[in-house]
Amino acid sequence: MQTILVPIDFTAAAENALIYANKLALRLPAEIVLVEGSCGTALTPEQRAARLNRLRALAERLRYHQLTRQKGRRINYHYHLVADALADGLQVLVAGYHADLVVAGLTLTDCAASTAAGAPFSLLPEQVSCPVLIVPPGHHELPTQVAVSGDFAHFDVRRLAGLTDFGRTASAHFDLVQFYSPARTGLTPLKKALLAARAHLRSATIHLLPEEDALEDLSEFCARRNVQLLVLAKVDGCLLRRFFNPQYVTTNAYHLRVPVLLLPTSSLPTAAGCAQCNLRRAAQAHRLVQSAVLFTE
Repeated sequence: MQTILVPIDFTAAAENALIYANKLALRLPAEIVLVEGSCGTALTPEQRAARLNRLRALAERLRYHQLTRQKGRRINYHYHLVADALADGLQVLVAGYHADLVVAGLTLTDCAASTAAGAPFSLLPEQVSCPVLIVPPGHHELPTQVAVSGDFAHFDVRRLAGLTDFGRTASAHFDLVQFYSPARTGLTPLKKALLAARAHLRSATIHLLPEEDALEDLSEFCARRNVQLLVLAKVDGCLLRRFFNPQYVTTNAYHLRVPVLLLPTSSLPTAAGCAQCNLRRAAQAHRLVQSAVLFTE
């Protein structure tokens, strides 16, 4: 039996995450721990009981509306209150509950803001030792088509072995996607890394593709393949943050419309990566100023 942590702040995003977690709990199978943060340390016993009852009521409401009685009874729920913000103590919860997965609603945050105090923990996969699954708004079934994009030459491919459990059925199809710079010569090491990764997902199809823009190319690939779950096995912490930047809302990017599973990484944002983000923001600010000038003229 596995354990899924679901942070709850009683927003629509958190409720959507719990709905998806319920489906995973039946598939894996797993038990679910609902966690509410920023509760404070001075709760009276009555206030604590009221908050726990609120969590319990949410779980039971979704169990009643989403699941048949037979399936609903197969999920065990637990409830936990945290005094501080979840971002500050998420790994303590993961370790304490031996959690195998964190499932959270989609939160969009600019890369520069995502390292600030109180930043959404969903953008901090390097701080937890288990995968983090980000669920966007909308109705999502468990996938039959999964894309796994990564730097397979620098990633521990043994972490891919359990991904088959995330599919709707055991026959879910996986695409392993490795992008490379068009200026790169000698693709043999990348091909070997892809083949080594496929050994852990034997039914997977491998793709070695030239890259123009790391995020847009991946999003377009997912759209062409009708991917229902995207798995990021990357070691670039800055790239992961850029993936959930609000700028992609304006283009209705495909990767913001499907659940995204972030595999653990120990890599913090790099100085070079953050410098690129700063240049992008400066360019965007300049375009806004130019647009304002033209409008006033």
